[in-house]
Amino acid sequence: MENESCNITLDVDKVGLTSIYSLAFSLGLPANLLSLWGLYKVGLSDGGVQLVFLVNLLLSDLLQLLTLPLWMVYLDNSHKWNYDSLACNFLAYIFYVNLYSSIGFLCLIALDRYLAIVHPLSSRGVRQVRVAILSSLATWISMLFFCMIGLYPTVYNSTRMLCLESYPVTERYASFKIGTVILGFFLPTAVLGYTSTHIAFALRDSPSIHVHDRHKIVGTLIIITVIFFAIFGPYHLVGAYKFVAFFLVADKCQLEQALFLCYRLCFGLTSLNNLLDPLLYIFMCTDTRHKLKQSLPCMTCESDNKETPTTEVYRRSTECS
Repeated sequence: MENESCNITLDVDKVGLTSIYSLAFSLGLPANLLSLWGLYKVGLSDGGVQLVFLVNLLLSDLLQLLTLPLWMVYLDNSHKWNYDSLACNFLAYIFYVNLYSSIGFLCLIALDRYLAIVHPLSSRGVRQVRVAILSSLATWISMLFFCMIGLYPTVYNSTRMLCLESYPVTERYASFKIGTVILGFFLPTAVLGYTSTHIAFALRDSPSIHVHDRHKIVGTLIIITVIFFAIFGPYHLVGAYKFVAFFLVADKCQLEQALFLCYRLCFGLTSLNNLLDPLLYIFMCTDTRHKLKQSLPCMTCESDNKETPTTEVYRRSTECS
């Protein structure tokens, strides 16, 4: 199928995106459900700030995952949306709101860990469940209104039966996408970089932590930051180039054609974040592993009684309470 406006062959992204979405859905769905189950067991007795942010993060991932089968059907139908415009708009809002809500909750988790480790005493008044719940609600609401700026009134093209696609895009949508790059990538990158750096310095200056454990904590922080760049970086960096160039070049169709496949694959790559959130933020959580072991006897691992005093700081920095 070719788009009538820019003569772009749309089917070239079918194999790549379908493979990415299939991987994200088949592995991400059970991983997120298992993680939510573990957090549910923790919440029965040990609820806390981290628990609130983690539950919201996993719910945003889960909702985004549930959109992937319909996107795969859309790709299989050669970029033809066979449902009504309401379904297209609803799906687009779910995908974008949960994508950027997920980024927001990652930043809240990073900020909470920063306060817990760097300012453990002065942050007690802020690190409360009530504040975490209000922050989570504010994140959901702000992301909804933010996405409305670019997606309202519709992202469905009834003439070409395209959903969340337009070639070339409108100036309004291009401006919106530049805003998502700034607020949805560069700002969170700064937050994650700042918090990770100060946590690393705080741990480095602590004489009570063994060198091996210190390297382990710093390495974990580096991995989290690198994964953020690897998953969200390509999509937003290619998008930054594409939508800034949109206002500078005369032949917009040539720009769309040149970047179509690269941008679409980077777009699909963001769905792999749903695989990494449970691995990094849940299964590294000591309390969750304990509860999962208690509720799922088939899961075996090393005894938690072997925890040494030098790992206590690390345990406190990753626990869910």
